[in-house]
Amino acid sequence: MKKVKFLIIGFLGSWLIRLLAFTIRIEDIPKGFNKKTKNLPAIYAFWHCMMLIPAYVGRKSKIQVLISQHSDGEYIARVIKKLGFGVIRGSTTRGGMRAVKALVDKAREGYPLAITPDGPRGPRYVVQSGSIYLSKKTQLPIIPTVVGLSSYWELPSWDKFRIPKPFSQALMMYGDPIYIPQNLREEEMEYYRYLLEKTMKEMAEKVDNLVRQKGT
Repeated sequence: MKKVKFLIIGFLGSWLIRLLAFTIRIEDIPKGFNKKTKNLPAIYAFWHCMMLIPAYVGRKSKIQVLISQHSDGEYIARVIKKLGFGVIRGSTTRGGMRAVKALVDKAREGYPLAITPDGPRGPRYVVQSGSIYLSKKTQLPIIPTVVGLSSYWELPSWDKFRIPKPFSQALMMYGDPIYIPQNLREEEMEYYRYLLEKTMKEMAEKVDNLVRQKGT
């Protein structure tokens, strides 16, 4: 019965995202970067609450997405698969080493990766060190990615998940790549963890202001 439930949610969820996103005007900064994300070898990092628009933009791509092994992660995994992504199950807390190995293998095959560095359970807008470790192991640069929405609903979840309202505007902003040295020592990881967190917070504030200006 549970398998049928997951199947239905995966199908309906993916089509609801497509239908909703079809009504939304999506722009990117830099212009034209959305088309590059599907094949550019990199780790795309975006906050957990902002995953809906990236899920649509990156559909039918080679991108491999890290999804937690928590029960709610199964729903997300089903939807993401239906949208055409590769899915790796695990996180920095459960199934961590297996997940990292699978992601490293995919990176070596030339696949881009996507992670939510504050997931799967938060704290919100706090980067976990696992994202830095993953970049170190794969030697793929981390590209900070944020999404601004002109109008949205906010769910009462730990991440305050955002659902864009129909016929609103979305602005995706990509930051400069962050390269993690292969010989990075354990005590040096905090510098890059904080750098990614600070960069993404500043970008999120900037993109929110920009999308509001475009809407006025």
